[in-house]
Amino acid sequence: MTSRGSNTGGNAMMQIEKNTVDAKNQLQKNNLVTFENKKGNGKRIMFVGNSITRHGKCSSIGWNNDWGMAASAKEKDYVHILIERFKKDYNDAAFCICQIAEWEREYKNGESLLGLFEEARKFHADIIILRLVENCPREDFEPETFKTELDKLISYLNPSGKAKLFMTTSFWKHTATPTLLKFAKERNIPIAELEDLGEDDSMKAIGLFNHEGVANHPGDKGMQVIADRIYRLSS
Repeated sequence: MTSRGSNTGGNAMMQIEKNTVDAKNQLQKNNLVTFENKKGNGKRIMFVGNSITRHGKCSSIGWNNDWGMAASAKEKDYVHILIERFKKDYNDAAFCICQIAEWEREYKNGESLLGLFEEARKFHADIIILRLVENCPREDFEPETFKTELDKLISYLNPSGKAKLFMTTSFWKHTATPTLLKFAKERNIPIAELEDLGEDDSMKAIGLFNHEGVANHPGDKGMQVIADRIYRLSS
């Protein structure tokens, strides 16, 4: 492991291989979708992602929180930083957090999993922020299948087609990045690139957790930068 604050280039897959947090069971299947100020009358904003968006408590890896891994507090993960900003921009906004790590892991059969996110579909979002892909298997990645299934996921979460979409690339370098960039360009979706953050240990929680996978997730600084880049897309 490199020292905190260093930039680590070289092998494009090196940093993502340090993410040893299991994509399975990050949350219970009946708890994949949560809300904040659900009955708000303003903009309806949805965050779609994986452990960086929300990971439930898991004592076996030393993660005893229920928010974006590995922020030091709920209000310091990128979701809640953005929630506070959007509250200032949109009066009485409502928020939905949709955790799709299982979909990522099984994206080739993604359509069969869409029912897990029914409550998010019913939210009828005006804005959807998609920050995903880290848990998609890098070996034998199928770009066209991924694009097809991601279209289905978006259509499911956005049944009216009215939502404004925003995306990011992976936090760590991933074989899917060219596909994500192409997908966003073809559909005219603004996308923030994040892979440089995963190459910079100062953006992670290294030294704060014993479990290497948790420690290599974005720490408070990384979460802040993720939020900043997403916010610039949406403002």
